[in-house]
Amino acid sequence: MRLPSLNALRAFEAAARHRSFTRAAEELCVTEGAISRHVKLLETALQVELFRRLPRGLVLTDAGRNFQPILAAAFESIAAGAQDLQRQPRHLKVICPPTFSIRWLLPRLDRFKQQWPAIDIRLTTAPFEWEVFFGGEFDLAFDCGNPDRPKDVDAVLVLQSFGTPVCSPKLLERGVPLTSPADLVHHNLLHETPDRHDWKVWAGRFAPNLLDLNSGEVFPSADMAYRAAAMGQGVAIGDLAVLHEEITHGELVVPFKEMQISDDTEAYYLCCRRDCWADPRIAAFHKWITDEGKQG
Repeated sequence: MRLPSLNALRAFEAAARHRSFTRAAEELCVTEGAISRHVKLLETALQVELFRRLPRGLVLTDAGRNFQPILAAAFESIAAGAQDLQRQPRHLKVICPPTFSIRWLLPRLDRFKQQWPAIDIRLTTAPFEWEVFFGGEFDLAFDCGNPDRPKDVDAVLVLQSFGTPVCSPKLLERGVPLTSPADLVHHNLLHETPDRHDWKVWAGRFAPNLLDLNSGEVFPSADMAYRAAAMGQGVAIGDLAVLHEEITHGELVVPFKEMQISDDTEAYYLCCRRDCWADPRIAAFHKWITDEGKQG
């Protein structure tokens, strides 16, 4: 059904309530002539007379008296609905892989909440597929340089990854010291992925043909490999960007500080659908997370 002009409906409802074009014009911040024209347009569209214009003022016709409360209730309902929407918390739904979420993002989220208390972050810590992201469940996602990222998703670099062997100081106290990459042959290698990508990249650069990369335990996540390393179970390739706390507190040590790999496929990116960056919630989070990334 084609509805009459909203401006004409508002003009009539105000004029009918005040029984005056002048007072309706004052309420709606328009001229008296504009109110008169809108009412006339509405009467023409509906093919019914709503007012009788008499020398002493306006008088509603029967049609006008019946129509005014319907419009008043409709406008009141719209206003109430708009107020309800404004009162609802504005959730920002973010999904993030476990290791980055637990070790880097979560400890910093309080700072975002202090800057933007009206934005309610709903963080999901889990691996994800792009089909889930595009299902509408999430506004933002963190990803590690995935070459299969959909074309209509933009990725902004948040934090560069720097990988190097890490282990517990207790491991070195009771075992062979790590003075050169060749010493790694005496230690258990801990892998964070089944393809052993982390060790393959590092060893390919700093210890070619020295290590048996098929040896050692494989873990389902980097976080578990780091925990195993902190417990003294072996040596893992640690991402210095997310292991600041463990290294600062001496739970992990870095035997070869100068031997670091920086792999774009392991860097951390904030991902968003290309047409959504202008959303004020997303723009606020984007600026905040970029500033946090610059601080390391």
